[in-house]
Amino acid sequence: MISTKIRVLATFVIITTLLSLTGLNGYATSVQIPDYEYGYGPIASINKDWILAGNYMGYGNPSNLSDSGFHATFSMVMKNGTAYHTHQISNATIDDVRMDRNNTIMQGSVTVTMTDGPVSNVSTTWTIYNNNTLAISMDQSKINDHFGDTPIYGLELTPEKEMAIVNLMSKDSKFMDKWIPLTVQNTMSALNIDAGNISASSVTNQSIVNESSNLNLRNNSAIP
Repeated sequence: MISTKIRVLATFVIITTLLSLTGLNGYATSVQIPDYEYGYGPIASINKDWILAGNYMGYGNPSNLSDSGFHATFSMVMKNGTAYHTHQISNATIDDVRMDRNNTIMQGSVTVTMTDGPVSNVSTTWTIYNNNTLAISMDQSKINDHFGDTPIYGLELTPEKEMAIVNLMSKDSKFMDKWIPLTVQNTMSALNIDAGNISASSVTNQSIVNESSNLNLRNNSAIP
């Protein structure tokens, strides 16, 4: 049976490797994080025959709204598994933030990648409910009602919430004894780790291949 120390070590190796590859480790130490508010988590929605799912990240400086950012990357696919494609929301600007009881409402604009290219200045409202859920409402008239007439919903995660989930999952020792070594093995294989060496070029090349594949799918799929 895998010990708790090995589990912690496996998680540490994965996180450290990803931080090293993305450069976030140095970035985190150079930014005064306590001055900012931030959020992250999964997003998802269902609109008729379409399923949307992905992740988002956001940050803001309460004393300077122009020093804010939001990014989401997500996939869309029909319920029958066809017409898979991806979207990104970026270049966010926050113009106004107000409180409504325990809810935070932010208004601004974003750029959304679409089949024919990015669409900028899409009016957007982010509503955070009780620090637990997020609703993203965009001006659908600028993006041909692509995401339907309901918001894209998400979860507001925190390290504490994630740790609580991990702790609950770790109680299933029979499953974790199999899952952890598989995760470590697959992660090391994906990052092309050999005797502690990481091939960054391999990761970059694979990313290019994946993006090229997504571009072909976007161009060839029947997207509403």
